[in-house]
Amino acid sequence: MGPLQTPEGGPDPASVREAFKRRRGHWNDDWEAMLGYSPAYVAAYLEFSAYVADRGTLSPKFRELLYVATNCTPTHMFDKGLRNHARQALALGATRDELMAVVATVSAMGFHSYVTAAGAVADAVPALPRTADADAVRADHAALFGDVDAAFGVGIALDPVFHARWLDFASAPLRGPTAVLSAKDAHLISLAVHVQCTQLNAAGARAHAQAALSQGASVDEVLDVARLVSSMGIHAMVFALPVINELTGGTV
Repeated sequence: MGPLQTPEGGPDPASVREAFKRRRGHWNDDWEAMLGYSPAYVAAYLEFSAYVADRGTLSPKFRELLYVATNCTPTHMFDKGLRNHARQALALGATRDELMAVVATVSAMGFHSYVTAAGAVADAVPALPRTADADAVRADHAALFGDVDAAFGVGIALDPVFHARWLDFASAPLRGPTAVLSAKDAHLISLAVHVQCTQLNAAGARAHAQAALSQGASVDEVLDVARLVSSMGIHAMVFALPVINELTGGTV
């Protein structure tokens, strides 16, 4: 019999609840509702979502900052998750400046609308004139990212001025008195929002993974960011279970 099981062999709800509180640091009505649906489901999710914490490559505070990032992205904007993980980050010692730096870093991801369109246009019109004065912008990009990915290279060639303005915007959280994130952490945060299931942007993921590695991140850190945010698919259950309970007369 495992530590979370009843004598009959199924997961013990009380043990699952206490294990979740201990390992994930929180519990609320959403989890209680899921426990009512299936203790085995919650126990399995706990093992899946706590995998990165058990490995210890990312600090507890930084894990919560990553969750703040993925919950506030324009492709997700999950208020409940943002509040929960911001609260936990603060409890673990995060400052307001750190939370705001995370949000400011995430706000730069909209640029990939242009990156995607520039690639599509370049494919459709191969003979499109390229701007010649892009070398300085490529150098600035390489200084921030460690390399110039092919997808970014096309955008730079087509409009280096616009790309330069994005670089200035994207790097703003790393400058001035509120610059509380290291370059490595900023790239890991950006990586998280590009690999989360509501985004899945390969160009952004590649650029920020390479940049994080160039700034000293380990392969385990990069992969553990992706492993950590893999668990956000649970928000399908958080969103749907109360609706289904309401429509079917189900109970927590």
